[in-house]
Amino acid sequence: MDYQAAVIGAGPGGYTAALHAARLGMKVCLIEKSEVGGVCLNQGCIPTKTLAGSAKVFSLLTKAADYGIDIGTEARPDWKRILERKDQVVARLVKGIHYLLDQAKVEFIGGAAAFASEHELKITLTDGSERSLSAEKIIVATGSQPQIPEVFKYDGIKVITSDEALKLPELPESLVVVGGGVIGCEFASIFATFGVKVTIVELMEQLIPNLDREVSGSLRLQLKKKGIEVLTGVSVNETIKEDHGVKLILADGKELFAAEVLVAVGRKPNSDGMGLEGIGVRINDRGRIEVNRNLQTNLPWIYAIGDVNDQPWDLAHAASFQGITAVEHLAGRPALWSDEAMPNCIFTEPEVATVGMTAAEAEAQGWETVTAKAAFLANGKALAQGEAVGFIKVVAAKKSRRILGVQIIGPGAGDLIAEATLAVKHHLTVEQLAGTIHAHPTLAESLHEAVQGASLEAMD
Repeated sequence: MDYQAAVIGAGPGGYTAALHAARLGMKVCLIEKSEVGGVCLNQGCIPTKTLAGSAKVFSLLTKAADYGIDIGTEARPDWKRILERKDQVVARLVKGIHYLLDQAKVEFIGGAAAFASEHELKITLTDGSERSLSAEKIIVATGSQPQIPEVFKYDGIKVITSDEALKLPELPESLVVVGGGVIGCEFASIFATFGVKVTIVELMEQLIPNLDREVSGSLRLQLKKKGIEVLTGVSVNETIKEDHGVKLILADGKELFAAEVLVAVGRKPNSDGMGLEGIGVRINDRGRIEVNRNLQTNLPWIYAIGDVNDQPWDLAHAASFQGITAVEHLAGRPALWSDEAMPNCIFTEPEVATVGMTAAEAEAQGWETVTAKAAFLANGKALAQGEAVGFIKVVAAKKSRRILGVQIIGPGAGDLIAEATLAVKHHLTVEQLAGTIHAHPTLAESLHEAVQGASLEAMD
């Protein structure tokens, strides 16, 4: 074989797997038809968070007077410079990944790969030529792409996806976001902060349907305070393109008009065109590659990680950890994939982050639970920095006092969830976390307050 391991796709899962395999002494190649970093770095996590960073600064400037700061003339977003900053951040991180791959002696191959046989790949290189190679083990990490139902008449100009939203030539006057999931809510929050009139249309009855209902309700309220109109429990029946925008006809008869429509109704796996079916790899009816807890397909030398497989979490950090798990296993080490403590972050304003089970999910699994909340309104650091919206909720088992889940909406939620993830992962009790000193003044004190409350509730 030419390589001990070949990785197809250089997103967070793919390049992490390739680097880990190289560290274990394997001869590795990494194949990517676009750019390293995948969707996360080039069209997803990083560019959107860079835009969110600019939006946060702009939001603070508009509230400067509340902090006792006179900035004189009115602040205005310079969309061109905002996009330039986003591109600079992405380029810097892409360069960093190439450096890591070079240092680890991972061979990077630019091109699109397909299976010629069970161990052989045929690659159409970026210059149009072809190359074949063989590998003992192969990891498929090809990710996903936006899903666009035909009803929206996607054209990439008036009807766009998140890909085009990251490079719009100018801010639209108005925008309808179809889909109130993570992607839809993040973009709605960003564009509304920059002064765009935004409407969210969501099929389900609440925004981000898998969220704790109270957290989702709080997020909805804060988005409405930003001027975002939120319509839930309704679908789009028809899309009509007009000279100066797009008209949407909703299932309840309501009509919406906006300069542009952003479709964010989900993503689909990139499993087509790779010859997987030809060699017998099992793919389910949603186009996802079926894997076991070792992340092996039914052909045990072929693994699938990240958005392309049938595991439930389509997150960059899930893909990265799956990449490490797959490499550990193919190297002959004991490794099983577990998503028991999966942090999930939503970078709206305010931020949302969760880990573990909601109270409803825990009770559905037979747990007798207690819950407790701590509001950021009572947190000195939150008040001092002018971001006292939101709360932390802790869900614990009443008998064992084990922390089952934590939900956060408010300042720094994405960072605060790390401590909660550690607690859920290692089955810590509310008393163990409550007995840990938290520095003052910090936002983390609110988590301490919440677990203290849960401890008292469990005693009743």
